[in-house]
Amino acid sequence: MNEAVFFSKALFASKLFVTFIHMHLARSILNARHIILPVYQQIEFYLVGCGGTGSWLAPSLCRLARYLTQRGKNTTLIFIDPDTVEEKNVLRQNFCDAEIGLSKAQTLALRYSLSWGVDIEGLPDSFNPEIVARDYYQREHKLKIIIGCVDNANARQSIARALSQYQSWHTRNVASELWWLDCGNHSHSGQVLIGSHLSPELDTYQFHQLGCIKLPAPCLQHPELLEPKPEELSQTNISCAELELLNTQSLTINQRMAAEAASYLIQLITGKLNRLATYLDLNSGFTTSTFITEEAIAKIINHAKALAKN
Repeated sequence: MNEAVFFSKALFASKLFVTFIHMHLARSILNARHIILPVYQQIEFYLVGCGGTGSWLAPSLCRLARYLTQRGKNTTLIFIDPDTVEEKNVLRQNFCDAEIGLSKAQTLALRYSLSWGVDIEGLPDSFNPEIVARDYYQREHKLKIIIGCVDNANARQSIARALSQYQSWHTRNVASELWWLDCGNHSHSGQVLIGSHLSPELDTYQFHQLGCIKLPAPCLQHPELLEPKPEELSQTNISCAELELLNTQSLTINQRMAAEAASYLIQLITGKLNRLATYLDLNSGFTTSTFITEEAIAKIINHAKALAKN
């Protein structure tokens, strides 16, 4: 086979593959359902993690809070992070030199409450599921959204416990009033995931004519999110230099993740969200989403069950 024929066949094969991918995506989009939220008069946003992605997402949350308030919704913003601003944060995170040494959560809360005229509570502490669970037993038509912008398994485990507590109070087959939006990234890539329930049973995620009212939680979609990375283990022998290398990130990845998360939130509250996961890579420019279909949910649940057996 001469070189021209070889490349011609290779090009034809690649075109077939791309066509197949496009057809698969088109079918997924066509069959995708939207998330149906319950009727609510109050909405609470918990921004867990005010560092890389969280600090850039904060102003978008304020815009969203103002939008909702203008439409008669009682909106609460709570920023949560135990860390203070360090000099090394200034280049990549949404802070400046004058804020070094201050609480990340309280700094962002003060800055944006003044500039946007919205009330924001800044908690300089780790996330505690109890702050979300304090009124589970009440029926106040209140929607709660936990936005995880954390980079460790322990924090995500705390968010998962909040979902577990909610589900112990609310066992009825109704639209979920608690959702978890999770943002995670590496140096040049990342993902945004959304879900509401921890159940590994497929029957939990029933599809209705208008859409779905429950989705598998981010930690069901990717169980590895709850597993500590080597650098998180207290007995690790990784050096400080190696830790710094592991945590090196692009100067723009967090802003990109924040923009994607903001898009998810806007589409969620306007009833237009038809995907539960988005993956992006800055180096290649590639972005792909998993749309809300019965096939996608079944694949997630089956995968989670298979991992649980091992």
